[in-house]
Amino acid sequence: MLVRRRVDHDLPGSVRALREVHDVDGYPARWPADPTAWSTPSGTVACWVAEVAGVVVGHACLVGGVVDDVLSRRIGVPAGGLGAVSRLYVAPRGRGQGLGAGLLAAATACAEDRGLQVVLEVVEASGAVRLYERLGWRLVDRRSADWTTPAGVRPPIRVYVPPPRG
Repeated sequence: MLVRRRVDHDLPGSVRALREVHDVDGYPARWPADPTAWSTPSGTVACWVAEVAGVVVGHACLVGGVVDDVLSRRIGVPAGGLGAVSRLYVAPRGRGQGLGAGLLAAATACAEDRGLQVVLEVVEASGAVRLYERLGWRLVDRRSADWTTPAGVRPPIRVYVPPPRG
């Protein structure tokens, strides 16, 4: 198993993994019209993939330039100092091997190298909440999502920051 920087030829495999995650977990809540483009959100600094036996089973991005004045004040970070983990997922066949933790570590290290405080948002009902809390990520906010499910609902989300280094 391996976590490494994503390259263009990884995108078809990451989209296949995303399809598995969507079918099993409902993430993303709405299947994107162009899942390849969705895999690189605006402001992306870098992306990583997780592989098992040469097959892409996971993905994560770091997005820079996140503007959230309320969150910046709450966690004591200057405006423009936030980065967000985004498009993080591990397909069912890759779970239980530390790949989610590896993807988080890669994104967090990249954010630190750029002087960004990394945050992540997750739907409150997601099984991923257990992973973040087990890894020591700290809940700093609860809010409604800025997007809707196919049923038109804005689900409750949690916002986390990583544990202090040291």
